[in-house]
Amino acid sequence: MPDDDNEFPIREYLEEIQDDDVEEEIIEPEEDPANVIFENGKGLVGSEDSDRLSQQGFYGTRIDGNRLELEPVELLHLIERKRVIVTTSSGECVGSDYIINELLNEDPDLWIRYLVFRDLRSRGYAVRKGFGGGIGFRVYARGDRPGATNAKELIYVLKEGIPISLSELDLVTKTASSSRKSLIFALVDQNGEVNYYKVAQSTLKDISGDNSERL
Repeated sequence: MPDDDNEFPIREYLEEIQDDDVEEEIIEPEEDPANVIFENGKGLVGSEDSDRLSQQGFYGTRIDGNRLELEPVELLHLIERKRVIVTTSSGECVGSDYIINELLNEDPDLWIRYLVFRDLRSRGYAVRKGFGGGIGFRVYARGDRPGATNAKELIYVLKEGIPISLSELDLVTKTASSSRKSLIFALVDQNGEVNYYKVAQSTLKDISGDNSERL
């Protein structure tokens, strides 16, 4: 592979995925908002509300028995949909502006990931946090339940105008290949629109017949 300084211009080489069969977002029953404690950049849901958020909406990860821990993007999504009432650990009720500012101060790129998360949810997918290293999310086939089945796709989040190095591209394609999942690039443009591009490895054989290089 080329060295780390070479960068891959995403739009020029990847075929855009045309999703013509977009489904409705996962519909959850109208119920009273769940109570969430905002602590250390995440949301904590008590046992009285954890089941319906987890089972009906596929949000959060179980901790400490029956409690549920929400990732920042999940918390933002629930706030936007008015599904939660958020307080601090001291019991003070806080608004969405406070939470958004706190989260973005810690992670300026969070909003880009949130736009992708929200878009995927609007297309009817269950979404979980990724493996790190640029892989922002794991996405499950429509109808599959996290925990009961494995994710089918890994989502690498990109902001338009910010290139990816070839070494990073090689790393994430290897990660997807080793985990037997499809790799999708989610590219967020300057207007906040999300476009998806499928990425795959291929092998080019040297015309001399001596070597091959994986791209």
